[in-house]
Formats: sequence, structure tokens, C-alpha cells
Amino acid sequence: MEIGNPYQNLVAVMLSARTRDEQVLRLMPGFFKMFPTVETLAGATTKQIEQKIKTIGMFRQKARNLKKMAGQVVRREGGEGGKGGGGGLEIPKTMEELVELAGVGRKTASVVLVASFDTPAIAVDTHVHRVTNRLGWVKTNTPQKTEAALLELVPRKWYTTVNRVFVKHGRYICIGKPRCWACPVRDLCAFKNKNLVAPKNAQEILDDIAHREERLEELRQKAI
Repeated sequence: MEIGNPYQNLVAVMLSARTRDEQVLRLMPGFFKMFPTVETLAGATTKQIEQKIKTIGMFRQKARNLKKMAGQVVRREGGEGGKGGGGGLEIPKTMEELVELAGVGRKTASVVLVASFDTPAIAVDTHVHRVTNRLGWVKTNTPQKTEAALLELVPRKWYTTVNRVFVKHGRYICIGKPRCWACPVRDLCAFKNKNLVAPKNAQEILDDIAHREERLEELRQKAI
């Protein structure tokens, strides 16, 4: 979801909550054609926004949040000027300001800070939470506590890498029933119930992972 300018990036990450990346990326071209700037999004009705995102989960709630978020940005900027968002308005550049926007939590804010403003942050979703706990890096019971622990543990220069690496690892390898047989760091992992026996269709699984990543990259290139 690290795509485009700060406005496009923020919208994409907001839409990606509990939704497959493929679904969000497919609707991005039509969405940004209709709402190319944060001003146009603020001026749209909730129903108009719903119509452009109805193929993804929680689309009604997300439409309400997008409408409210855009209105907040426009009011914050006085409707004119700025350089960071679509249409010339500034998307907030700090964690404190971003989390004040509708539908924006620390995970979303962290992704935007890293992708759009080159600000070190660690975005912790369920994948990052699961993987870092299994590895033994942290012992936490919520993503929020994991973020706090990782910010203390990980050297600042590696903050931006954590999410990018562990989301993919958690999505494809360190899944609910982990594919330890395919994990490159299994010998460094504290997880006790390792699944080390590769299934008969192991190569098929790995080929499918590679294909999905290729397809995602194709969709990213067409998203904006």
C-alpha cells in the first residue's frame, strides 16, 4: 500500500484494513480518477465513496472514515495551499496529527510516515505481532505492546524495514500453521512447535507465493 503521494498512500492504507491487498489495488485506479485530490474526496457524498469501494470489506465504515478524514484535512489546511497531499493540501506529517484523523490508528500512521515522509516508525499489524513473538524478539499480547517493545529493541536505522519484511513473512511463511520448512530463519526462532516437514506440494506453494507477489507488483504499478 506504499503508493503515490501522501494522500493516495493514506487512502490506500485506510482501505487495506482487514482486506487483501489485491482487492484494494484493483479499485485504486477508479477511486483516484473520481477523487484525485483530498478536496474532491471531502466534497463527495458518503454514498459516492461507497460506490467506488463496495467490493471490499467494511466499505460503509471505510467510506464514512474517508469522508470525515478528508474534511478534517481540508479544514485543517483552510482549503488552500500546502504541498504534501493530493490537490496541494498537506497531509499531516507527525504521528500525533495523523492519529487525530478519522479511521487512522498508529499502524496506518506509521506506514504513511515511513512511505510518504521518510520518518522512522514501526507499523505493527497482526503479521508483525505474530512473527516477532514467535521469533522470541518480544513477549507481548497486543500489537500496541509489540510496537512499544520493538521501538525499544530495534535500532532506529532498521525501523522502516520491520513492517516491510515481517508482513510478507507473516502472510506467506509464518502463517497460523507456520511453514517452518520454508523459513530462512527457523534456526534462529524461539517457536517450539516448528512445522519442519515440507508437504508434497511444497514447490507448488512456493510457486504460488512468487506468482502472488508478481501479480501484486503489477497491480501496484497500475494503482495510480
